This record gives sequence, C-alpha cells and structure tokens, in this order.
Amino acid sequence: MLELVNVKKYFKDNRAVDGISFFLNEGEILGLIGANGAGKSTTISMIATLLVPDEGNIYYRGQDIVKNPGFLRNSLGYVPQEIALYPSLSGLDNLKFWGKANHIRGNRLKQSIAQVSRMINLSDEVLHKKVITYSGGMKRRLNIGAALLHEPRLVIMDEPTVGLDVESRNQILEAVLALKKQGAAVIYAGHYLEEMERICDKICVIDRGKCVLFGDKEILLSGNKSLEQLYLEGKAR
Repeated sequence: MLELVNVKKYFKDNRAVDGISFFLNEGEILGLIGANGAGKSTTISMIATLLVPDEGNIYYRGQDIVKNPGFLRNSLGYVPQEIALYPSLSGLDNLKFWGKANHIRGNRLKQSIAQVSRMINLSDEVLHKKVITYSGGMKRRLNIGAALLHEPRLVIMDEPTVGLDVESRNQILEAVLALKKQGAAVIYAGHYLEEMERICDKICVIDRGKCVLFGDKEILLSGNKSLEQLYLEGKAR
C-alpha cells in the first residue's frame, strides 16, 4: 500500500531524513521508533504530504504522491502529537466539525460518529461535555476519533499515548488494533517499546535521519531478543 524509496529531506545543512526506505501493506501496523530529532516527524510529514522530499519517491497504491498528493489525502487519517480540538466545544461538536471538514454530512456523519465513538470508547454523556473538561486520555482518544471519521485506509499516529496513564494508553492501543482488523494500514510513531512489541507487525528504527533497522517484528524478535535490545543495536550501527 505504501512505499518509501530513498527519501531525503534537508534543512539547510541538516540532513533531517537521509535516504529512508520502507514499505507497509494493508492491515499492518508499522512501528516507527527513534529518539527526538531522529527524523520521525519529518518522515511522517512527508508521507502526510505536508512536506515535499528533496530526493526520493513515496508511493501510495502505486501512485507517486510527491507528484500527485491529492491521490492520498482523501484516504489519509493523520493524528498529530498536538491536540487538534476546540476546547470550548463539546466532543460531539468537534466530531461534527471535523466530519464536515472531510465532506461528511447527514446520516453518514451520524453513523460515522457513532462508529468512531465506540472505537475510542467515549459515551454519549461524555461527548456532550465540553472538551475543556476532558482528561488528557479523553482528549487523545477524541483526537484520534476526529481523524477516523472518513474511514481512512492509511492512518498516521504521532506519539498518541505520550503522557497518558496505563488505562488510557490501553484504550488507544485497542483502537489501533481495531483499525488493523478493518484492513487499514497504520504508522505508529512513539517511544514506548512495549507498545510497539504488543501491536506492531513491522518495525522501523530511525537514527540520525537513516533507517537503521527495518523488518517484520516476528522475524526481528525470533532470536529471543527484546525490541529494546534491537533498538539499541540498531542505533549502535
């Protein structure tokens, strides 16, 4: 479904992304791992068509989205690190706003909101409250729900569980696994290696702008190594 081929991005003399290549199939979750400043967010921004690579190609279903970004955008759900919600509105009104922003209206919007609400485990009572009253975990889950209303086939999540308690993190991980069951492809960027080990099918470790480790999780972990060991070995290369 998605393939990056020797993708590079420079900011003046800084090689933020320096020749990254990987691929992802339908119904798979890719764990994108790297320290702050490693190049994760820049890579994500290029896949989301927010930045244009200086070199290389990004293909979605065989189409080069660098040349034709519109081919991907209707199929993309993007969950940024920052909470992209209006705190003075209710959770329901936020979902209605983002649904309409994605050209969803009428009965389809009602059905999408009902489906997404079940996935992110927010009740009608909670959705009718203003977002300013929400806990951090509730805001994160609503943020995810807003990105899923148009039933995207490729979902990018940039550190969706950062700073959350165990229960909130588990609820988000269950939502990610539900997306996989529906056949969506998910790029899951984060720092919590135990989460990656639990949910991911593929692992990509980025260090100083390069992909230093990529492959199927089951194969990478077949030597009885933990994901933490593999991550540290990848960084040491």
